[in-house]
Amino acid sequence: MEGLSNKTIVVTGGAGGIGLATVKRLVAAGSRVIIADMPSSNGENLAMDVDEGRRMVHFLPIDVTSVESLSRAAAQVVSRHGGVDGVVANAGIAVLSEAFDYDEASWRKTMSVNLDGAFFTAQTFAKHMRGRGGSVVLISSIAARTVIRPEKCAAYGATKAAVEHLAALLGVEWASDGIRVNAVGPGRTETPMIERFANESPEMVAMWMSQVPMGRLIRPEEVANAVAFFLSDLSSGCTGTTLLVDGGYDKV
Repeated sequence: MEGLSNKTIVVTGGAGGIGLATVKRLVAAGSRVIIADMPSSNGENLAMDVDEGRRMVHFLPIDVTSVESLSRAAAQVVSRHGGVDGVVANAGIAVLSEAFDYDEASWRKTMSVNLDGAFFTAQTFAKHMRGRGGSVVLISSIAARTVIRPEKCAAYGATKAAVEHLAALLGVEWASDGIRVNAVGPGRTETPMIERFANESPEMVAMWMSQVPMGRLIRPEEVANAVAFFLSDLSSGCTGTTLLVDGGYDKV
């Protein structure tokens, strides 16, 4: 993909699911990639496995709910690589619960990781892109635009709706700084989080399949391709927009 070779790109939540697929896609395109994830994520071993001795993949422990942690990580990336060209704010959580039963701690944690984390990730790394240009990609969801069923996830859906609009707000505000901000909205994707939901409620899978015109879950690699597009020069005219990768779900 044009313009990804030798770029330095950070992927939060990069140790699994869509994040790890994105890391692999970027490495294949010649990017230097930093897997930024929790210390407990096994990110160091994953980085070595993906890197295969090329010295193009590194792991940085990070907590996206902490501005101090984000700032420290960004400073390390810039010090080591001379700058940062892109960041993917992929870290996220989903807690399923009836709205009446949602406890304060779960609500606030979801907001902190999914929304606050996305904003402060974008802000922290974009500060290092001013004057040199760069690309920020936020990970939204089909839950940003519609009420997904049968799962009940008011907090998750609310954060993803905010993330999608945040991409538009930042994309317009930072355009004059040469920083593009876009979002990718995956449909139900074959990730450990989705697998956990499926194991807990197999009947849910059958309903999911009936809702997706393509009749299957989205593969992480398909989402990674969309992320790579926004990070590449092929999307040089795109900012403040969201690309859905959902198998047609939003059209039903």
